Amino acid sequence: MRAGNSAEKQLWRERTLFVAPLGHHYRLPARIWQWVLRAGVAAGHFPAVVAPAAAPTSAAPAAQPYLLTLANKPSVLIDRATRGPDGWNDTTLQYREAFEDGLTLNYYEENAGADTLRQQLQTLDPRTSDVWRLLTAKALEQDRYDLFTPITIRPGELARALGLKLHPNGSVRPKDLLRCTQSLFHLERLWLTLPDAAPGDDEGSRQRVLAVMARGRSRKIEGQSVPSSWTLVLGNWAQYFPRSFAPIFRGLVELPANSATNLWTKQIGTELSYWLRETAGDLSTTRSISVQTLLQRASVMQDVLGLRENKNQNRAIERFEAALEQLKHLGLFDHWSYEIRSAAAMDLRQGKPEFFETWLVSQVELRVPEPFLRSIAELAREEKPVGSKTNRHLTAERRP
Repeated sequence: MRAGNSAEKQLWRERTLFVAPLGHHYRLPARIWQWVLRAGVAAGHFPAVVAPAAAPTSAAPAAQPYLLTLANKPSVLIDRATRGPDGWNDTTLQYREAFEDGLTLNYYEENAGADTLRQQLQTLDPRTSDVWRLLTAKALEQDRYDLFTPITIRPGELARALGLKLHPNGSVRPKDLLRCTQSLFHLERLWLTLPDAAPGDDEGSRQRVLAVMARGRSRKIEGQSVPSSWTLVLGNWAQYFPRSFAPIFRGLVELPANSATNLWTKQIGTELSYWLRETAGDLSTTRSISVQTLLQRASVMQDVLGLRENKNQNRAIERFEAALEQLKHLGLFDHWSYEIRSAAAMDLRQGKPEFFETWLVSQVELRVPEPFLRSIAELAREEKPVGSKTNRHLTAERRP
C-alpha cells in the first residue's frame, strides 16, 4: 500500500497502527501474517493506508486464512514422506505406511547412484512438505476438478508464500531461493507405486509424482543451478483416486521450522486438518482424539520415544501441549483440554512410572469453530468421484 512520503507511511513501516475498537495506537510485531493485516483492515480494526492523492476505496476482502490442498491418500502420503528422512528405508529408498496397502513412494533419479540419492534424501526437511502443499493449492486454484493443468511456479514466489524473511531491499535471499529449489528437486525425484499389481506381479505400476514440463533460465547460487521458474503438472496417479480436499491454515505453512515446538505444531496441525476432513460428516464442534494417534499421524512419535529413552519424557509432554497452544492461537480450534476421565487418570498416576503410558492413551478434546467445520463439510459435498475405471483397491477408505 502506497503512502507517498507521508507520516502514515512512516507509521506503516513501524507497524504502528491505531486500533479503532480499543482507541489506542499499538505497534504490531515486525513479522505478522499478511492475512491478519488484511482481515483487520476489512473488519475496520486497522486503517487502510493509501496514497494521499488517491480516492478512498473500500477495503479489499480479507484473504482466506487457509489454503485448499489435496487430501486423498497419495497426496497425504507424499506430505508425510517429505517432512524429513525419517521413515524412509535407507536401503531401498522407499517410504511406505502399513495401512496404505501397497501404496509406496520411491526416491529415484535417472543416472544417479544409490549413494548419491541417499545423501540427497538426508537433506529432506519440513519445508519440502510445505512446498508440496503449496503446489497442490496452486493446482486447485486453476481448476479444482482438472488437476492436469500445468502450473508455473518460481522459487521466489514459494519463498514469499512460506513466509521466509526477505532481504532488507525486499528481495528473496539467495539461500532461500536455493532451499525452495532443492525442495522442487526432491519432489521431482519422487515416484509413486500404485497398488494395482496384476496376479503374479511383485508390485503395481510406477508413476512420477509430478512431471516437469519446462524450467526457466538458470543461475548459479553457491555453485548450484537455480532455475528462474518451473512448469509442473501432477502425474497421472491423480486420476485414479477420489478427489478429496482439506483446508490447511496458511499460518502453519508460514510457521518457521526453526524449533522442535514449531515443527510439531506444523505437523500436528496439518494432521488435524486431514483428520477433520476425514470426519467431515460429523458437525459436532467438540472432537476427541488420542495423544498417541495424533503423535503417530504427525510423524513425531519417534521423537517422543527418543525423549523418553533419554529420561526427558516431560519435555515431550510440554512440547505437545505448547504445540496445541500455538494451534489454538492460529485458529484451528478455540479450546483444547484432556478429556475429563483421561485427566483424572493422569492426576492419579502423576509422578509414577506408568504416567507416560497413561498420557499416551489419553484423549484430547478440541472445540473446533463451527464455520470451519461447515467449510469442510461444504468441500466434501463438492467433491466429485473419479471415473468408472477406478480400481477398487485405490478407493478403499483408510481404517483408523
